[in-house]
Amino acid sequence: MIRKYLKKSLAICAAALVLASGTGNPVLAKSTIDTTGADILCDNETETTEEDGQTDADEQTDVDGQTESDGSEDSTVPMLIATQGDADSTAVDAGLYVKKIPISEDFYTGVDISSYLSEKESGVKYYDFDGNELDDVGFFKLLYDNGINSVRIRVWNDPYDASGKGYGGGNCDIDRAVTMGKYATEAGLKVLIDFHYSDFWADPSKQKAPKAWEDMELSEKTKALHDFTVESMKKLKDAGVNVTMVQIGNETTTGMCGEKEWSNVCALIKAGCDAVHEVDPTILRAVHFTDAQDNKYYAYARYLDNNSVDYEVFASSYYPYWHGTYENLSEQLHNVADNFGKKVMVVETSYAYTLDDGDGNGNTIGEGTSGADMKYVVSEQGQVNLVHDVTEVVADFGELGVGVFWWEPAWIPVEVVKEAGGTATYDSNMTIWEKYGSGWASAASGDYDSDAATWYGGSAVDNQALFDFSGHPLESLKVFNYIRTGTNAPFGIVDINVEPVTFGVTDEIEMPKYATFSYTDGSTEEYEVAWAVNDIDDAKKAGSGVYEIRGTVVIDADNIYDLTCELRLNSDNLLTNPGFEDASMGAWKITDDVNGTKPCVDRKKDSSNVRSGEYCLHFWDDEDISYKVEQTVYLKKGTYKLGTWIEGGDAGASPEFKLYAKTANNNYEVETGVTSWQQYQNPEIEDIVIDEDGMALTIGVSVKCAKGGWGAWDDFYLYSTSEDGGIMPGMEGNTSDDAVEPDADNKKDDATADKPKSKKKKHLSPGAMIAAFVGGGVVVLGVLVVIIVKSKKQAKADGDKPEKKDDKE
Repeated sequence: MIRKYLKKSLAICAAALVLASGTGNPVLAKSTIDTTGADILCDNETETTEEDGQTDADEQTDVDGQTESDGSEDSTVPMLIATQGDADSTAVDAGLYVKKIPISEDFYTGVDISSYLSEKESGVKYYDFDGNELDDVGFFKLLYDNGINSVRIRVWNDPYDASGKGYGGGNCDIDRAVTMGKYATEAGLKVLIDFHYSDFWADPSKQKAPKAWEDMELSEKTKALHDFTVESMKKLKDAGVNVTMVQIGNETTTGMCGEKEWSNVCALIKAGCDAVHEVDPTILRAVHFTDAQDNKYYAYARYLDNNSVDYEVFASSYYPYWHGTYENLSEQLHNVADNFGKKVMVVETSYAYTLDDGDGNGNTIGEGTSGADMKYVVSEQGQVNLVHDVTEVVADFGELGVGVFWWEPAWIPVEVVKEAGGTATYDSNMTIWEKYGSGWASAASGDYDSDAATWYGGSAVDNQALFDFSGHPLESLKVFNYIRTGTNAPFGIVDINVEPVTFGVTDEIEMPKYATFSYTDGSTEEYEVAWAVNDIDDAKKAGSGVYEIRGTVVIDADNIYDLTCELRLNSDNLLTNPGFEDASMGAWKITDDVNGTKPCVDRKKDSSNVRSGEYCLHFWDDEDISYKVEQTVYLKKGTYKLGTWIEGGDAGASPEFKLYAKTANNNYEVETGVTSWQQYQNPEIEDIVIDEDGMALTIGVSVKCAKGGWGAWDDFYLYSTSEDGGIMPGMEGNTSDDAVEPDADNKKDDATADKPKSKKKKHLSPGAMIAAFVGGGVVVLGVLVVIIVKSKKQAKADGDKPEKKDDKE
């Protein structure tokens, strides 16, 4: 059995039944294994063993934690239930597997519900687990009953335009915070107030002063911030809101309230902290930073200490697809706790349970997301694994670890669009978002935030909520109860993953050596894959294109897994260092029109923004951005195709993003742009004509956008589309410095120039998931011979010497 090889003390399920077509080829039952905790690959028979002590059961736990009789041969195959294993266990039966974490009663297990009022005003309804519609206090009581002891509410100074129209994002002024705070207090919850000290979103890309403070000197602004804080805290206190913590600034990594110099930022934070204790000295005061992966938390804490800022809690955001490893997060927080004696917490985190979009706006994580560091399977089980692992990091600090908050678990569609099974459209939802401020930004916000003027719309996190699109709670809402008790729940394989691979048509193809098996608790194991050689040979014969290559993992005679991997064969890429993985950037010429010798764009190792590999061409600046990046190649006569990928955001109202190619005879260009994080656009230029052998082609991109704009280019490509094209022999080493600028009279108005076929594409597949199948014995795929393999861990335990996975793979 698989558990023998993994040496799991818990029972692990094997795999679901295999479907096969009439030709004997595998039929994909699922293109992605989408699990909610019970939808996992499992043994197709349940046995009693001395090893796990499990017995046959007539009932099984479903995803809602309810039980139902299993009296049909066609019913779902029984799950093996993993228990917490001790006689005095507090574990409860559930549909999601969660290991208990010892945390104190006053450990903050919270959620940010800042959009709640706007959602309700927009007609959104919320329900309890029995399907009963909830009133306002009932909603907050539902949170309380499911282990949530605190809510976080953001406060903007004046989130309205001159006519009183709200900026959106919940229109979160102090009066609305008071209203929600009263509901929370009545339900028995604590309240954390999050002052942004801005009229709209404050984060590392924007820390704009409120409109009324924009022209103030520092001393005047400091007093205004102090007075606003005191006034707001008194409103909350007079209303009886149970405020136990206040956050002074939001993600103040790059500044606060229009200030960037750290002495000025610290003066503002100090004024806010002092104001809070003037009203109530028992309230905890928190500072808030993000981007732990940049390893600067000690520096931020040192700035605060050097400037005599008195606070109690150092809070961090942590989104697993942006902010690096848990080990690094812990190290960064330890730098603060160990050296400055501060309490630490994670005040924002979340994860997706589905890749679907419910409101038509598009999401931070969705089908178009590419290259994100997705630590867990996208599922309710993935959500609870995130909370468990983040909580474990914070709880490890003992008395100095004080809490974890989920960000916006109730920001769901105001109405569900047709594509997600509803009746609404993007346009009908837009009317509601604009009226009630229930989208992330309204058109009115453009007078304050130029980026929002271009990209306003709905929720970007409706698939990271703890309620489904219709307002019914997911079982993952119970996670903060579950981490206190642990659960007895189905445990097994939830995903089998093989990364897609890309090669040139003349390259030697090396398929991935290992498939990664992911288990319910988020743990993983890698097994060697035997690939169908005939599938690879057929792809090579067919030439450029995208192919599914079949493979098999055999753990033992009872556990055989068929899978597929996407193989993309491209014509040979004629560019040097097209994905910026090589440290040598000699083939690329970067020109920054603003910063000169210190360009805002450069090669960067950045797991949160790459499309593939480890590096990309990243750009950002706090000044207006204007740059171009070029490479020159010398080609044979023929036609060519150029393309690249770009993602990013905050580019302002009228940005210019262009991909271009130029020769002595012709100019080609296509416009592109950025929409949001990891939503890659794919501009292409086809039918680029090289009139004679040895002609220079300069390809490049140019960008002009507002300060604060950011993004990344990755995976440039230039292919020959004619039979005899390619790099001109003897000119392989030439660089951009060798290029000759085309004459002015040969620009794109040349009447003889061919008009290119240009395309703007959006990358639609995250490309990481594959489908798995189970066979009852040795499987033959074409000429594939299947052998028995062991995991690397078991091979070591048995004294074998398995082939090690190269770190560079």
